[in-house]
Amino acid sequence: MERRAITRPMGRQVYMRDSLKEVWLRLFTEPWPLGVGALALSLTNFFMFMYAARTLGTFPTMAMWGSWIYNLLGLKTESPFAPLNPIYRDMPSLLNIGIILGTLGTALLAREFKIRKEDWQGYLLGAVGGILMGFGTVLLPSCNLGGFWVATMTFSLRGPLAAIGLLLGAFAGGKILQYQMRKALQNVDFTRAFTGKPTISQTASRQPMRGLMVFGFIFAVFLVYYFLGMPKHGGLFLFGVLVGVIIQRSRLCFTAAFREILISRDGKVMKWVLLSMVVGALGFALHRGQGFNAGPVGWHNIVGGFLFGMGMVLAGGCGLGILVRSGEGYTRSWVAILSGMLTSGAWVHIYGQKVGQGWLYGKPVFLPDIIGWGGALAFVYAFLLVFYLFILWVEAGKYERA
Repeated sequence: MERRAITRPMGRQVYMRDSLKEVWLRLFTEPWPLGVGALALSLTNFFMFMYAARTLGTFPTMAMWGSWIYNLLGLKTESPFAPLNPIYRDMPSLLNIGIILGTLGTALLAREFKIRKEDWQGYLLGAVGGILMGFGTVLLPSCNLGGFWVATMTFSLRGPLAAIGLLLGAFAGGKILQYQMRKALQNVDFTRAFTGKPTISQTASRQPMRGLMVFGFIFAVFLVYYFLGMPKHGGLFLFGVLVGVIIQRSRLCFTAAFREILISRDGKVMKWVLLSMVVGALGFALHRGQGFNAGPVGWHNIVGGFLFGMGMVLAGGCGLGILVRSGEGYTRSWVAILSGMLTSGAWVHIYGQKVGQGWLYGKPVFLPDIIGWGGALAFVYAFLLVFYLFILWVEAGKYERA
């Protein structure tokens, strides 16, 4: 008689273990779909506003860090955006620190952390990019997140204007990088190339444990703020951690979103960014809450966007991008953060007044005050549609050439 293999039913403990392992691998080992990252970031930004009346915008906080360094060195100056507060009591600072730590912990869990060094040209590009972003952030004002992404979703006219500058600046920065790449390839001697043996990292297996330690530290920091009666500070710190996790796992890059439209005629990343803005704008329109920062509107939005767009391409990331890359071990991003901090932190000494004040800046334009909430939502959606059609037109040129 033919014997049949007897399969035992899977026990509940085995099933639960395998299911949790699969969830762990999907969250911290496999990359997330780009669309998941874009929509998760939009929802996180909205919920953060609901919780603490704060939205994403990383570079203005770095400007405060730069002013803090100048004061520490004896040069008394004011922060260009907000009052100079101790970093441990400043909620936007905790948000930025949370982004770095969230990225670091996630990169370790995924065995992707590594100190990545550059040659002097790479560090020079990082420094120049940071300087350009430093000047760009005070002119926009804010960064590509606060000055374009959030500003558009919260119905400030400066958002669409900033998009023009960011797009042109990213194009200029991309052309500079293309020129440097062509020049570098001309100097490569392929006859002297050699094949190296693959090496296995001896510390890779320890990275997940170190990642768990980082997240344990994050939880301890939150508990300290909670028991000190500062739950919003701790909560915003955790929101920053979540943002770091989202960007690190999904590889959502705002710099690539702007750069690749005109450089490689690829609008895939920007299309997801636009969809995230569609979702975010609807949430803010339905909420109709107070605390939206309309921001000044004028020619400075385009000029600041141009400088910031060029700088973020040369530095290898926007304000959010260099924070995330810093947490992953990119030393070029460390240089970009430092140079951006010191440049924007000196703005009051250079200009003589804070951001938004004086002859340089226009008046704020909050669209719901002019055309109502329905009209403002329609205006934003029309802008996003035009932007999307522009991407399709640019992409069509690539296939037309082919």
